[in-house]
Amino acid sequence: MDFPELPFLRTFVIVYEARSITAASARLHRTQPTVSYQLRRLEEAVGAPLFERRSARLVPTPMADRLFRFLSGFARDVQLVLRGDEEDRPLEIAAVSGFGRYVLFPRVLESERLRRALTLRYPSAEEVFRRVLEGQVDVGFSYRATVHPRLVLEPVYEEKLVLVAGPAWARRLRAQAGFQDVPLVTYDEGDYVVGRWLGHHFGRRHPRWYSTAHFEELEEVLELVARGQGVAVVPGFCITRERPLRVVGWGKAALTNTIYAVQRTHAPVHPAVVELLARLRGSRSGPA
Repeated sequence: MDFPELPFLRTFVIVYEARSITAASARLHRTQPTVSYQLRRLEEAVGAPLFERRSARLVPTPMADRLFRFLSGFARDVQLVLRGDEEDRPLEIAAVSGFGRYVLFPRVLESERLRRALTLRYPSAEEVFRRVLEGQVDVGFSYRATVHPRLVLEPVYEEKLVLVAGPAWARRLRAQAGFQDVPLVTYDEGDYVVGRWLGHHFGRRHPRWYSTAHFEELEEVLELVARGQGVAVVPGFCITRERPLRVVGWGKAALTNTIYAVQRTHAPVHPAVVELLARLRGSRSGPA
C-alpha cells in the first residue's frame, strides 16, 4: 500500500493550535516565511487548503480539522505504546448520560480495578464519537450507530424504552388508548427516544402529545412525572421503587434500543476496557 508523504506535520499542528503564523513561528523558533512555506508544502501534498485567513486569525478548513483529529489520536497512541504502562493509566470514558449514570457507573463500582483510576464524562451522543476519534477517551458509549472508517462499534447493551406516568395519568391512559393532548416531559437525549417510541407504537399517525417541560437530565424528568405533571418515555433501567411511577403498555412488544461501545480502529486497548465490556455483555438488557 502506498502512503502519501506529508511533510511538516508538526508545523501544521502548531499553526492549528495557535491559529496564527506569527504565534506559531515564535513557538517553533522559525521565521514567519519559513512557517508559511512549510504550510504551503503540506497543502500541496494534501491537495487542499488547510486554513482560511479572516482578519488577523487563521480559520481551519474541514480538511484541517480532520487532519488534526487524526494526528492527535495517533500521537496519543504512540505515547501509550512507548510508555508501556497501560495497566496503571487512568481509564477515560465518555458515555451518554442515561446509560452512563444508571448502567455503566454501577458496573464500574463492582470492580476495584475499574474504579481505582477513572475519568467518566457524560457528553452528547455526537460528542462521544468526536472524543473517541480524537483519542481523548479509551472508549465511548452511545445509543446512536454510525459508520466511520476509524471507528469500531460493538453492541453491548439493550435498553427497553417505556412510557412512564404517575398513578393518575397511568389510569387515564389505560382507560383510553391513544389519548390525545398528553403532556410530555422531555430531556436532552429524549428526542431520539420519544420519536422511536411513538413511531413504534403508532406509526406515522401518532396522537397529539405536547412538551410541558424540558430538562437536561433524567432525574428531573422522573421527579416531575411522579408528581403527576405529565408522562415521559425513558429507558426502563431508570425506574426504581423510590418514586410512584407506572409503566404504561400499549399492547405491542417492548421497544429496545441498542447501546454501542465505540473505539478507534487499531488503537491500543486499555486492559480495563476489556473487563468493562465483559461485564456489560454479561448483563445485556435492563429491567422493564
